[in-house]
Amino acid sequence: MPQSQASPRPASQPSRSSSLGNSASRRTPNHSSWPVSGGARETPLTRSGRSPQRLSITPEGCIVYGSRRATMAERTIHILPEQVASQIAAGEVVERPASAVKELVENSLDAGSRSIAVEIERGGLGLISVVDDGCGMGRDDAILSVRRHATSKIRGASDLIAIRTLGFRGEALASIASVSHLALKTRRAADPSGVELILSGGEIQEERECAIAAGTRIEARDLFFNTPARLKFMKSEAAEKSAVAEVIQRLALANHSISFALTADGRELFLLTRASNLLERIRQVFGPKLAAGMLPFDASRPGLRVSGFAMTSQESFASARMIFTFVNGRWVRDKMLARAISQAYETAIPRGRYPAVFLFVEVRHEDVDVNVHPMKTEVRFRNPGALFEVVCHALRERLADQTAQRQSRPSLPAGTPAAPGGSVPGHDTAGALQGSSAVAAQSGLPRLPEAAVYRPAQEAGDVADDRPLRLVADSASAAFASQRPLNLGYASRPEHDSPREHAIPIYSELRILGQVFAGYIALEDEDGILLVDQHAAHERVTFEKLRAELKNGGIQVQAMLAPVTVDLNPARAAAVQASLSELQAIGFDVEPFGPATLVLKGVPAVFASEDGARLLSDMIESMGEHGFRPARDGAFEDLLKQMACHGSVRVGRALEEREIRELLAELDRTEFKTNCPHGRPVHIRFARGQIERMFRR
Repeated sequence: MPQSQASPRPASQPSRSSSLGNSASRRTPNHSSWPVSGGARETPLTRSGRSPQRLSITPEGCIVYGSRRATMAERTIHILPEQVASQIAAGEVVERPASAVKELVENSLDAGSRSIAVEIERGGLGLISVVDDGCGMGRDDAILSVRRHATSKIRGASDLIAIRTLGFRGEALASIASVSHLALKTRRAADPSGVELILSGGEIQEERECAIAAGTRIEARDLFFNTPARLKFMKSEAAEKSAVAEVIQRLALANHSISFALTADGRELFLLTRASNLLERIRQVFGPKLAAGMLPFDASRPGLRVSGFAMTSQESFASARMIFTFVNGRWVRDKMLARAISQAYETAIPRGRYPAVFLFVEVRHEDVDVNVHPMKTEVRFRNPGALFEVVCHALRERLADQTAQRQSRPSLPAGTPAAPGGSVPGHDTAGALQGSSAVAAQSGLPRLPEAAVYRPAQEAGDVADDRPLRLVADSASAAFASQRPLNLGYASRPEHDSPREHAIPIYSELRILGQVFAGYIALEDEDGILLVDQHAAHERVTFEKLRAELKNGGIQVQAMLAPVTVDLNPARAAAVQASLSELQAIGFDVEPFGPATLVLKGVPAVFASEDGARLLSDMIESMGEHGFRPARDGAFEDLLKQMACHGSVRVGRALEEREIRELLAELDRTEFKTNCPHGRPVHIRFARGQIERMFRR
């Protein structure tokens, strides 16, 4: 019998000609009408030169052509078993024991827990135990909770637009269960007894009732026991234990009103009771010394608020581990926020050093996407530029005056949109900036007021000394002996909640003891002795003057009584003359005077005119191969730093008492006064108690 008669085509099956015709005229076969036998799904298959045959896919993923089963040599693609697929998915979510701890504790937080206890053994590979007093689960919910994509956080795709919980994918518990021996005990407060599930490799082995307090207890033993490839890439137990501790630190900082306990191999690492505010939690985690150096900051605009604590510029760290960034209560690793913090501290700490910052960002949930990374540690903002500006301005405003007294913040003007989410976790400040103008009040952005930038006044006629250290007197309006108040206010807190004000002195109010090694000014206050680096202090004063003048339209130039010629290295003369416009932009009135000579007619007004030739020579010597043209963002400020350094009083210069007093008064009127523009400290303190101990008193 012909093959076409032996294999009649179903009525819904298209002909061979139609299946090879124009794609626009093709019709999708109705697979549901094809007969299925033996649990196999059958589809038509047309092979070259033959009539259509039946293709069957068995439940195991095997392909059958008619009555012939495909061999492994013919078939290279197959469907993975469910358990293998779960282990692969677990590798994305549970990267290491710390990842499992993070997911379990976040589930506890979403369950409304007020107390969470974590215990680990062998860095988390032997045991991870998380006990909470949250809402608990019933029997049916407990069974569903260990299945993939089972969650109580969202219901549909529309919920992903505005995620309000820490977890939402429904993958974590199932992923942990698939690579461990897991025991889950849980009970709701209204239930007479709890339920216990025993799982191994993701499969439920036993289910029974149990006695347990309201809440949930999850124990995961032998993590990665069935994935040896992942297990052999684990770090040492000490490294894994440290990673778990860092996870608990971050979660504790974001949730100061919840108590946390961490035990490792029977030893208690953390016991953090509920704290009344973020500063108290910082003190619990990192100690009183770090907390005493924290400066609160708070800034907001409609739909956006940033707040938290930042370290004074006198302290810095070798790595960025003390920078913590949170978005809507979730710890994130965001390059844009890190860059904003770095830029705010750019001239306050040395390059290559990092501050301690606890930054909390609150935005509308629909303005941030947290469904970006399997670990949910990366986010995307709808308006990252505005957030960068608010963070950078808020930190710079706070660092600009580290001695200002904290003030109570006024309420927002009527009709001003409030920042989202209420108060920031652990911070009891109000929700907006004090507007310095109508524009600032409407935008909510921190704005530098006119008084925020130091401006040198007209030169006083009674300045008698024209030596290199020449401090131009300020106008009467700016001649007060304290720094300007910030354009940011802070909520008043009970005295016992506030740390002792960090010792950022008002230098001009201290008693002058003298000058040490012709380079360091010795001052005394009731707590000890300060040594002020006169070069670093004058460098900061000069840099801020130059930067303020540049912002106001250009650096002021003072004409010299008589022009001075400056000889150039013939090999560099052409490059120097090509950079004359940059030299003129930073305050040097200079013109070419022959092939290898310049004539200097004026210098920046903040420097002594008779020292202008030396300063110009120093700047030319430090010029790079591309001249003074900025090669990157902020390079022009680097040029101002360089000029301030060369033009400031040097170590080895003996100062008169009048000059010392002028320098200290200028320093007190300067922003970021505790560090030079390169980040080096301006002063070092020797406490009275330290000196007395050296004398064994």
